[in-house]
Amino acid sequence: MRSSPGRGIAFLVAALAASAVLPACNRDPKAPRLVLPPSSGPVEPAADPALRLVTAVSFLRREPTDHAKAKGDVVATLHRGERVTLLETRDAWSRVRTSGGQEGWLRSSALAPAAGVQEGTVLAAAFTFDRPDLLASNARRKLEPGTLLFVRNAKDLFTEVDAGPGASTWVLTDRISTQAADVGAARLVEKARYLQRNDRKDEAREVLVLLRSSFPSSPLVPVVAIELGELAPDGGVEAPSGPGKVP
Repeated sequence: MRSSPGRGIAFLVAALAASAVLPACNRDPKAPRLVLPPSSGPVEPAADPALRLVTAVSFLRREPTDHAKAKGDVVATLHRGERVTLLETRDAWSRVRTSGGQEGWLRSSALAPAAGVQEGTVLAAAFTFDRPDLLASNARRKLEPGTLLFVRNAKDLFTEVDAGPGASTWVLTDRISTQAADVGAARLVEKARYLQRNDRKDEAREVLVLLRSSFPSSPLVPVVAIELGELAPDGGVEAPSGPGKVP
């Protein structure tokens, strides 16, 4: 049985009327809006604004003062590159919590926000530059292999880095490695050198053992072994001595 033309026209008019009502409802300012994610990929967790990076070797103290009242005032020694959580600030001091749960105070000047900081190192000695210009080389400053770097800026062939005490400097970008294994090895190199400078050579040798077992193929292993006298500069093995000796 055929439908009459009049009935078809009536149905079409009703459908057009309904479609006109829907946009009107969507224009209601009180109606909730559906917000879609920008992409279907995984959502990156928000960076912790309280996370800080230790930029220089620092003593974690029980009280915010350089004048220790007792021998046990120092809670721990924090090395460059360690991450801590900022709890509060007082004048020039910050109270932080370490990754191991220890809490104490250290100078705020030894901290930097960790969010967005990229770490790197150099695997061979590298020249530095006062400006991103090949003619601005600084003959008085050279980066040792294994120096832990905090990347700040990049321009042309150069990268600006925080390389430790003093002002930031520029290095040729192709000299820098940001590979996780190289950065991890550089952290141990920094600690071994700190211990050696403070006449704790046996402890430095123990760090060398850890460096060799954790990153056996790292080019930084022989660098530290030579510095500690475990390896001759020509590649020959020196006679090891003391605990933590490396065969």
